[in-house]
Amino acid sequence: MAEVLVRFTDSVESVTGERYAAQACGGVADDRLWEGWIEFMSPSGMAVRTPRETEQPNRDALVYWAEGLTAAYLEGALRRALEATPSTPRSAGIEPSLFGGPAASAAPVRAAHPRSVLDPFATYVQGEGVLRRQLLALSRDHLATLVAAHRLDVDETAYLTKEELVEQIIRAVQRSAPTS
Repeated sequence: MAEVLVRFTDSVESVTGERYAAQACGGVADDRLWEGWIEFMSPSGMAVRTPRETEQPNRDALVYWAEGLTAAYLEGALRRALEATPSTPRSAGIEPSLFGGPAASAAPVRAAHPRSVLDPFATYVQGEGVLRRQLLALSRDHLATLVAAHRLDVDETAYLTKEELVEQIIRAVQRSAPTS
């Protein structure tokens, strides 16, 4: 189900000078990754949306992306939304997310694969303590991306503290690391 992640307080101006309210939305895609798009609403009630803007491994990473969007990014997104889809009038009783998903993309979209800033296997070769220190230096979002990128056997359904997640990553690396 699609949901509104961030409602922006400043409106976004189109090239014609019309102002639009903006909100970043997201939901779980068919590939079980979280996809995000941006919806815009004019004062006249016309709504447009962008094609998929990002794909993230989990909701927290998607919210982090949405919270970092700048005014310049939103202006470009509004241009893309106005070029990509016709406007849709908004009904009075509609859910907070105006659309159930992103607009269809004009070009085929390659599946985004999460990329980690750290290779846990290469770091583990330097020692478990080195790996632990490197993992603890990362944000929780980076740790979640690392788990997805390296397909580590870590229980992501339970909410874990950062320290618990680090320990599960270390155990998963130990189980998967080649033995000498």
